[in-house]
Amino acid sequence: MIIEITEQAKEDARKYAEAIKKKGINDINNYTKISISDRFYIGYLGEWAFNEYLKLIKLKSTVKWSRDSDGMADDGDFFFDGKIIDVKTASQSYYKNIMMPLEQFEKHKRDYYVAVKLNQLEDTAEIIGYINYEEMKNAPVSDFGHGATKSILFKDLHDLKELVEKYILRLWEMKGE
Repeated sequence: MIIEITEQAKEDARKYAEAIKKKGINDINNYTKISISDRFYIGYLGEWAFNEYLKLIKLKSTVKWSRDSDGMADDGDFFFDGKIIDVKTASQSYYKNIMMPLEQFEKHKRDYYVAVKLNQLEDTAEIIGYINYEEMKNAPVSDFGHGATKSILFKDLHDLKELVEKYILRLWEMKGE
């Protein structure tokens, strides 16, 4: 699914990135130790797009976005019924994998990983698919120039409708929402 990114979302993403930097966390303070230009901005846009997707399919009340409660980097991105979703955002047209730095994966266990890909103009985002923790755990470790990284090709991800139908929607119905 393609989500259009609003100018307000871009402005909010810039503010979020600046707030993190003001807390003393710089772009180079990441698991790869390599500066990734605007990584907090890009990550926020991917999370924003996934949040918009949840609104479109009427699940916003069931899945909570960490940014709605002043969550910061590495708290987890989205939460439902005790489960944590981590949104991984690809920002380059040639990116073909969902990627997770090995050190981050080992330090922060998430139940699901959702891939979002921004277009070059950052005016749309594609919600690509997801994998679960066990699948990420079993993924090969590669080095794409940013250190040891777990990665799975986008084409090998599950359709997000599966996650919604099997897990989130079922939990929503069980709670009578």
